[in-house]
Amino acid sequence: MKKLAIVVLSALSLTSTAALAATTTVNGGTVHFKGEVVNAACAVDAGSMDQTVMLGQVRSAKLAALGDTSSAVGFNIQLNDCDTSVATKAAVAFSGTAIDNANPDVLALQSSAAGSATNVGVQILDRTGTPLKLDGADFSTATALNDGTNVIPFQARYFATDAATAGTANADATFKVQYE
Repeated sequence: MKKLAIVVLSALSLTSTAALAATTTVNGGTVHFKGEVVNAACAVDAGSMDQTVMLGQVRSAKLAALGDTSSAVGFNIQLNDCDTSVATKAAVAFSGTAIDNANPDVLALQSSAAGSATNVGVQILDRTGTPLKLDGADFSTATALNDGTNVIPFQARYFATDAATAGTANADATFKVQYE
């Protein structure tokens, strides 16, 4: 009986100690909320605002001479909540640093500590397959809008300006949408 009383008292003392434990609060981090309120015919989908297009690995032998290209990879810009009483068409223009003056439609690669590929850049094509200049003023072929959600298709590919050398081949461009 004595042993049973000791076990019960021990269990009760552990429970009361746990109940009296202090609450601890620690800093966790920061949450960033980004967005924009627009007065336009549509709103650009959040997934289209900051996307990555994976061009994958391409052999330098495939980009051995000026004008050689890799296979094109599709990507989309989605427009939400479109109202055709405000506008019936949308076109997109891309901005970025061109690889050189002779190739205003070829996006220069970013420098990489690991070593960048040379004599190659990224070309963006609209839905008709037309390469787009990267000046922010050359808009894609306009796409007719429907009320609600619309998807505007594009493609990206590597474009050789001479015999490409191996290395990291990443590039960035920004875009804007023009409504008509």
